[in-house]
This record gives sequence, C-alpha cells and structure tokens, in this order.
Amino acid sequence: MRLRTLRTILILTLIPELLVIGFFVYARVQSPPTAGRALAAAQEIPYPAVVAHRGASYLAPEETRPAYLLARDLGADYLEGDVQRTKDGTLVLFHDDTIERTTNAATVYPGREKQTIGQFTYQELMKLDAGTWFNTANPDRANARFKDLRVITLEEMLTIAETGIHKPGIYLETKSPELYPGIEKDLVALLKKRGWLEERKCDASALPESAPGKSLVKTACTRGRVILQSFSEDSVRRLREIAPEVPRVLLVDEEMTAKQGWLGVVSNAASLNAGLGPVGYLGYPWHTGPAHRAGRLVHVYTINKTWQLWLLSQFGADGFFTDRSEIALPYFDRIDAPDTAKMLEALVF
Repeated sequence: MRLRTLRTILILTLIPELLVIGFFVYARVQSPPTAGRALAAAQEIPYPAVVAHRGASYLAPEETRPAYLLARDLGADYLEGDVQRTKDGTLVLFHDDTIERTTNAATVYPGREKQTIGQFTYQELMKLDAGTWFNTANPDRANARFKDLRVITLEEMLTIAETGIHKPGIYLETKSPELYPGIEKDLVALLKKRGWLEERKCDASALPESAPGKSLVKTACTRGRVILQSFSEDSVRRLREIAPEVPRVLLVDEEMTAKQGWLGVVSNAASLNAGLGPVGYLGYPWHTGPAHRAGRLVHVYTINKTWQLWLLSQFGADGFFTDRSEIALPYFDRIDAPDTAKMLEALVF
C-alpha cells in the first residue's frame, strides 16, 4: 500500500514536468528557434534584431534626443520611431495621436491638449516640454536634464543614427496614416534626400571591427538599414508601391487577429511581401511557425524582461522591439552590462 502511494505521488509529481517538456518539444517542431535566420540573412537584417522602441525609452523620455542617443551608444541594431506630420509639413517622431500625455500642452495651449500633431505647426510644437512628464511618471529614473526636452524631427533622429561610432539602422512606423494623407511619399522622399535609400549608406569595411568592450553595430551599412512598418495594411501597400526595395513589416495586435484569424494575417502580410510585427502575446510557436513557412520574419513588441526574451526566442521570434536595450543587448551577448547612469551623464543633448 505504501509503495502504491509513493508511486502515485511520483507520477503526480512528474506529470507537470512531462507536460512542460512536451510543450517545448511541440514548440520546437512547430517553430524551431532559429527558423527565421535565413530569412533575415536574405534581407541583411540582424538576427536576432534588437530594436530600440522609441529609443532607450525606459531610461529617458520616449522619442527624444537622449533616448535615441543612448540607444545608439548602447549598440541597438535599430532606432525605432513613430512618424507623424505637423500642420506645416515637418515630419516628427511622436507616439500618441494627441499630445497631452507626454507634453505640457495643457499649460502652454490650454484646451488644445487633445489635438493631434497635424493640428500644430512645427514652431508651436517646439514650445512644448516633452521631458518633464517622464520625471513625474518615473521618479526613480528622473533626471533634471530631461526638463524642457523638445519633440524631435525625423531629420534629427537620422543625424543621431549617422554620427555615432555605432551605425544603427532605422525602423519607422507610419503612425495613424489616415490622419496624414500622402505621408508615405513624404517619408520616402526624406529618406532618399538623406541617402538612406542609396545602395550603400556607409562602407562597413572602413569601420573598425569593434567598439571598446562590444561589437560594433553596422546595420546602416547593409541593405536592411531601413525597415518601414504600420498597423495599416493600406499604408504598407503604399510603401511597397513607392519603395519596393525597402523591407516592410505589418504590425499586428490582438484585435486584428481576432477579426482575421492568424492565418489570415499571415496571408495579408505575404500579399504585401511584408514581415510581421505582432504584440508579444501573439508570439506563440503556432504563430511564428506558419509565418516562417510563409517566408515572413517575425519581430515581436514590446519585450522588456529577460524571461520574455528567452521564451519568445524559444518560440522562434526573429527580433524584439524593446524599451530596454540595456537588458536585451547583454542578454544576447552583444555587450557587457552597461553603466547607463554614466552613459547618460556623458551625453550632450
């Protein structure tokens, strides 16, 4: 009787472990961890790609100069941003449709804080403080130098990408493109003017092999230097028409998947010759596997913890949008754990 009881306890103890092992075996069959490596190599996109989501936005106000400077100097493969257009035609980087969350618009322009970027001129935007909100929201990461930061233009972000020892690529979203008819043409025209769509943006052979203590990022010297993305299928289609040589990504949220089904989303991305950018909750192996078999790369967002990086890597993700490049880069053994406080102190912005 005692032996039978011990056997039962042993079996019950092993069942959870066997289920976990079985799940990961199933996951590897559905979506081998490195299945997308060849797809990335064919487009000269880093694998796995570390995409600095709105810059180093955990440590500095999103889509501002210090956020992008820090992401560049940490060694992110791409600087990511949301492209919108002012009333007088300047392309700026700003995430929200309205300006109230990350500026002091309610004080400077009372009654206009719920207006969109497109309802302000560039000069009007330049009067806004886009940094103090961060100090208020994150007292543990507050920095007096963030006060009075300005909304950044796309041209300013391109200059940041071009001027450091690292040469990151750029990963740009047409944000709410229905608010800005023709923004795809404006975006492509600016990238062409700045040389980002030329065959060679920089000569990798002329760069040093490594930076002190880390490998040197040379994404800007490859064909995969620019990736364009949107939640809007129409916007991705327009980008394909006017810049067919530039890699594209169709961003995917849970609502899209609920309406179309995952295979429908994959089919739509394939028809646009685009990769997929699903929210992390959709990064399951039964999603990444079919995407890879359809020839689609999968870059998931927004992944900020090491256990998430590990799990989604096991599920076959090919790249990660992250607010925390300072965590993701050491995880993938690109750099040693950085002294970000010292790096921020040294930045000139």
